[in-house]
Amino acid sequence: MALVVDGGSRQDIDDRSCYATCVDTAHSSFYPFGTMLSISGLCIGDELLDGRVQDENGPALGRMTTEIDARLESVRFVRDEHDRIVDALERASERSDVIVTSGGLGPTEDDITRDAAADWIGDELQVDETLLERLETYFEERGFDFTPNNRRQCMFPASAELLQSHVGTAPGFRLERGDVEVYFFPGVPSEFEWYLDDLLQPRLADRTRDSQRVRQTMTFLGPGESTIETELEDVVERARQRDVHFSYLAGMPLVSVRLDGPDASTVASVRQEVEARWGDALVTDDRQSLPERVGELLESRGDTVATAESCTAGGLASRITEIPGSSTWFEYGTVTYADEAKMRMLGVREQTLHRHGAVSPETVREMAAGMRSYADSAWSLAISGIAGPTGGTDDKPVGTVDFGLGTPEGIYTRRVEFPPRSRAFVRHASIQTALSALIWRLDERLDAHDFEGPREDA
Repeated sequence: MALVVDGGSRQDIDDRSCYATCVDTAHSSFYPFGTMLSISGLCIGDELLDGRVQDENGPALGRMTTEIDARLESVRFVRDEHDRIVDALERASERSDVIVTSGGLGPTEDDITRDAAADWIGDELQVDETLLERLETYFEERGFDFTPNNRRQCMFPASAELLQSHVGTAPGFRLERGDVEVYFFPGVPSEFEWYLDDLLQPRLADRTRDSQRVRQTMTFLGPGESTIETELEDVVERARQRDVHFSYLAGMPLVSVRLDGPDASTVASVRQEVEARWGDALVTDDRQSLPERVGELLESRGDTVATAESCTAGGLASRITEIPGSSTWFEYGTVTYADEAKMRMLGVREQTLHRHGAVSPETVREMAAGMRSYADSAWSLAISGIAGPTGGTDDKPVGTVDFGLGTPEGIYTRRVEFPPRSRAFVRHASIQTALSALIWRLDERLDAHDFEGPREDA
């Protein structure tokens, strides 16, 4: 994956957290791009490169591109510099059917996208008098001063098609050069998404309707991205001969594998081969999140789950309750950091804490049992660990997390030592792991994983 930053140089960054925003698939061998509509994005603005603003428009463009079955070549960040914008437009035009830009259409001196666009296309900027009159009326009706720089929002290259929206005051516009269409949209995310959803997607959907392919995504917990790819090399080769292509996305501790093929039956056949290798590690499909999968499984049984958390500080319950209707399968959750709280609220024994510590399989076993009993729930999840950056020991370094899974047949436990990347990372990975454990048990696949089962003395 390449993150293309146009602030003077190109940088290749191996950071999967950037995947949704900054993708460059121009040299990928995973996708059959022969006849697909090719789109490039340019996100313009110094604020995107110096950390003041986190880009939201790149992911929005990526989602729209996927929905219409087009190919997103790249998303490039470009400074508010005239020559860099012109150069970025030129480069993108060499590899794309459609270019979508965001930003630089406001009234201030650094909003120079329209100027660069005019130079690139070889036009003069002209004032649209109808729009100017409308904008002056808009300001007057709201009691705002119409300053001279607001006039800039009404200037466009002479050959531009104006694209007026129902949100914001900065109109977009469209240019054509040869076979390339270029759309210039405002950078404000709500305005940009309006243009994508209400204007661009309907226009481009007609051009891609006949070439739509079938995509399926499988998400796994356990094996790493490189391990999955290595073990699937022969499957990938056979699939490629059937015009089915693979792509991978790592988001520790999860790894997603996407299949892209010509029809549903062919993709389903390849999927069966993947599941034969890694089905035990499967946790969810397509765009369904782990909490959504948990909810689906519990609702089908008429069961509920309760949570007992320490190091995740309620994050597990929060993720669960993000799902609409989760109150039908989730009623209780506790956050017990102090030993006293674990004893009083969950029935953890003092001798257990004294002998084994708060972070231990013995403690999470009693946390899960206590929470399941208190909530009168069929299932419970318990988490206790060392999220860091302090608190680790030689025996229990930062990243050590114990999990308890309460089930009708008893309590299962497991210890995981996550890489101590950050406190937020350990918490996030712990939440995903706890949810995955419940999914595996509900799917009758827990035996394939390294859990200590129920004890007779529990």
